Amino acid sequence: MFETTVAVVGTVLTEPRIRTTPGGERVVSFRLAGNSRRYDREAERWTDGDRLIVTVNCWRRVADGVLGVVGKATPLVVSGRLHTREFESGAGRRTSVEVEAAAVGLDLARGNRFPRSAERPAAERDAAATGPGTGRPDVAAARDG
Repeated sequence: MFETTVAVVGTVLTEPRIRTTPGGERVVSFRLAGNSRRYDREAERWTDGDRLIVTVNCWRRVADGVLGVVGKATPLVVSGRLHTREFESGAGRRTSVEVEAAAVGLDLARGNRFPRSAERPAAERDAAATGPGTGRPDVAAARDG
């Protein structure tokens, strides 16, 4: 009922871990860091601001979707339910911030820092580069002629 939903834009810090619950459900988890950035006019450069680190838990179809695509340093946008989990450790009582992912997507605004498994096969890329509307009449003529 009173769920807090968030969208976190960030970079994967850890390789995804897969586990299976006693009920047979597959769960994939990884740590994600989101940094705020701002432009410092005096220094004339971008600087990092506050950093948020969350554990992302992906269940069922979302878990299946991130396997083989998401790896360490992958830029992502994660949307889901935010919650905290308290636990005991050798250092005392600790709190973990977690997101139960409803959707996970590659952050296309941050260039081509995607894992190779997320790239299209070479044959598919080549076909797209030489297809109609590419502005290459020599390729289109050779293909059609």
